[in-house]
Amino acid sequence: MSNLQVYIRHPDDIPIELQQLSHPLPLTNFSQRLGLICHSQTMLNEGTDVALCVPFVAPSISVSGRINWCRKLDSGFEVGINFESVDASMRVRMLEQLCRIHQYRLHVCQEQGRSLSEEDAALEWIERYAALFPSDGV
Repeated sequence: MSNLQVYIRHPDDIPIELQQLSHPLPLTNFSQRLGLICHSQTMLNEGTDVALCVPFVAPSISVSGRINWCRKLDSGFEVGINFESVDASMRVRMLEQLCRIHQYRLHVCQEQGRSLSEEDAALEWIERYAALFPSDGV
């Protein structure tokens, strides 16, 4: 099995909130191989602990992680976030699937003129794309 980090890229058109934690996360092995790439308007130093959420899609899901890297872009920064546990990685994966389902629902409405309920969009998206979504074993 490979030790390479696998990152899910958060969609640019869905706002994500990153909030620096006031207290550091416990010192654990942040070696889970499933991470997240997203944009930030502010620079976040490597090793900074953050809480992330996507209020528009799932306001009650918040996940804590650690900034692995931060790169300057023309419009803000791109950050890579690692997670300390399988549970946190699984929650991020589920959150990102909700984002993709939301995008799919909008796309189907705009491109095909079909108005899908959230449940119907989820069922279609899962049937078509879930097997292709990065998991790295979580």
